[in-house]
Amino acid sequence: MNKVYLSLGTNMGNRLGYLNRAYDMLEDSVYIFSIKKSKIYETKAWGYTEQPDFLNMCVEIDTSLDPQEMLKFCQNIEKKLNRKRVIKWGPRTIDVDILLYNNEVIDTENLKIPHPLMKERAFVIRPLLDLNTELNIKGECISDIFNKLSNEEKRNVLEFEINENNPFSKQKDIIINREKGTIFGKDKIVIAGPCAIESYDQFLKTAEFVKSQGADILRGGAYKPRTSSFSFKGLKEEGLEILKEVRKKTKMPVITELMDIRDLEKVYDSTDIIQIGSRNMQNFPLLSEAGKQDKPVMLKRGLAATINEWICSAEYIAVEGNEKIIMCERGIRTYDDYTRNTLDLAAVPIIKKETGLPVIVDPSHGTGIRELVKPMSYAALACGADGLMVEVHPNPEEALSDGEQSLEFDDFKEMMEKIKKNYK
Repeated sequence: MNKVYLSLGTNMGNRLGYLNRAYDMLEDSVYIFSIKKSKIYETKAWGYTEQPDFLNMCVEIDTSLDPQEMLKFCQNIEKKLNRKRVIKWGPRTIDVDILLYNNEVIDTENLKIPHPLMKERAFVIRPLLDLNTELNIKGECISDIFNKLSNEEKRNVLEFEINENNPFSKQKDIIINREKGTIFGKDKIVIAGPCAIESYDQFLKTAEFVKSQGADILRGGAYKPRTSSFSFKGLKEEGLEILKEVRKKTKMPVITELMDIRDLEKVYDSTDIIQIGSRNMQNFPLLSEAGKQDKPVMLKRGLAATINEWICSAEYIAVEGNEKIIMCERGIRTYDDYTRNTLDLAAVPIIKKETGLPVIVDPSHGTGIRELVKPMSYAALACGADGLMVEVHPNPEEALSDGEQSLEFDDFKEMMEKIKKNYK
């Protein structure tokens, strides 16, 4: 068995998410038998300094891999997490370096151990101290190495923690259309499209129409969670391909639902915003994996969830490092059975006050009745919602999913004209 120390660093996109995903890949490997990680530190860039701050950590592993196999394994993690080598010491999604391999000294063309620069880097030595204060590097104790570093070098390494009292404090602007400069929380966003993608023609026709009326984002479900197992459950992978084709043709940002961790990679490649639906609001493993991604995540409120439960679910996404979370009020189940759900518009100002996150309202699911979608859309915007998510279909009577709550084209046109006049 071989004792190996690795350094992990990142300063692009969802930094904490990239660290966690790299660590998960190490932990899940059949070639690694034990693993221990340091605390996470936020550090100023080293070498090439004109770039964002890094998050760094170290891990200690026991592995059966030899040095060259270990190098290939680390490079494979970097490849999977889209590491690009453009500028030396430049920005990267993830960097996985082998620091020490047993007590061996290795000097080959592609691998040098101990890492030649590690003694000069506080962002390497400090997390190593978390793992082993007695570690010896070429005859020198790691504590002595750390003490020799300059005070300035040490000051640039700060422990990174998620603020438990405000896990949303690091949230960033969500820009979904850079050409128009459309930003969640600052502009009134309209997300529109069919509940389910049924065919290329149906989806393209709807996309072109809602775009012509001023919609900002195109919605369309490829995977559909349905109450009845006999209902249409979406076109799945075929639906994702249609989504990508229509996105390319219309140049509209798109949103679609992620239902299963196993579909994460496929959905990630197909969408601009990942939607977590009402039925999955408390699917905590799914929330955590979505939180590790570097794309915005829209979290719909559970059909019987309290405000606090909804916020707690959003925290699962935030603590994994995702800095682009959108909340969606879509109605809750109450004693009333006239509407499909009761649209809780009081939740809009409450969520904005408690979290500071942008809030979108879905009046289609919130009412389940086509005639109520427009008035409840206006009410949502009037109470401070940052936007709407509405279902639109070229022929709702023939829709394979939720036709009774989908707007016809003329209804959507009328609604958008009023929104542009009074709210945009």
